[in-house]
Amino acid sequence: MTDLPNSEQAEFWSDGAGQDWVTFDTQLDELFAGVNAALIKQAAPKSTDKILDIGCGTGATTRDFAAHAASAHGIDISTSMLAHAQKSAPANTTFTHADAQTEALPPHHFDHLVSRFGVMFFDDPAAAFTNLRTALKPTGTLTLACWAPFKQNPWFTIPRFIATDLLGHPPSFDPRAPGPFAFADPSYVLEILTDAGFTAPNVQTLDIPLSLAGDAANAAKLSSYIGPADSVIRAQGGTQADKEQIIATTQQKLEPYAANGAITVPAKIHLYTAANAG
Repeated sequence: MTDLPNSEQAEFWSDGAGQDWVTFDTQLDELFAGVNAALIKQAAPKSTDKILDIGCGTGATTRDFAAHAASAHGIDISTSMLAHAQKSAPANTTFTHADAQTEALPPHHFDHLVSRFGVMFFDDPAAAFTNLRTALKPTGTLTLACWAPFKQNPWFTIPRFIATDLLGHPPSFDPRAPGPFAFADPSYVLEILTDAGFTAPNVQTLDIPLSLAGDAANAAKLSSYIGPADSVIRAQGGTQADKEQIIATTQQKLEPYAANGAITVPAKIHLYTAANAG
C-alpha cells in the first residue's frame, strides 16, 4: 500500500473496516441509495460535467454520478475498496488511491466535488478542503452528504447502546475527531468551508430513510459488522459470542421497522453545499 500521510485511517479502511465494506458492498449500496439520489438531485450534474467523488469507497456514488455526467473520478485511501470499485466501473470512471487532503489534484478541472460519507475522516479538514478547492473550476460546486447527530440516527443508536450495555463504554473521544459524526455540527463544517475559500456554504438537514430488503435478522447482521457495534466490539475485546448476542438483540429492536419485505429505518442526513470562490 502506498505510504499516505493519514496512515492510521488508510490502514483501517484498507485492512480493517474496509474489508467488511467490500463484503457487504451490495447491501450498503442498497441502504444508502436514497442518499445518493439526494446528492445527485442537489448537484444536478450536466452530461458534460466532470465529477470528483471524495472518499469514494467501493464506488457506488462514483458510478451513480458517472451515469449523469461526462466522467466521474473517485479518490480514496483504501486499497481494498478501490480494487472492488474498479471491478464494476463503467468506461467513464477512474479511481486514484490517495489522501485527498494532500494529493496534488489537477487544478480547476472538476465541475463538482461530491461525497457520500467520505469527508468526515480527514486528519486536518481545513487543509483538506483548501486542497480540494484547487481542483474545482471557478464555477464549480461542492455537495457533501454527512451524518446529522448520532442521537438522531437509530441505525447507529440501536446497535451502539446494545453493544455498550453488554461490553461497556470505550473511552470517550473528541466528537470532531475523524469518524462518522465528525461533521454533525453544521456551524463547525460551514466555518471549515469558509476558511477553505468556498463561498455561500449552506446546509440542509434531510430525512432520508435507510431501507434494506429482507428481515430484521439480515439488517442486524449488517449493523454488527458496519457501524458502532463493531467499533465497540473491537475496542472492548468482544468475542464472537458477544457479537452473536448483540446481533440477536439488535434483531429484536429492528423488528418494528419491518414492512413490505424490508427494514426501513429513519435517518437524518446533513447535505452541505458551497460554491468556489473563483
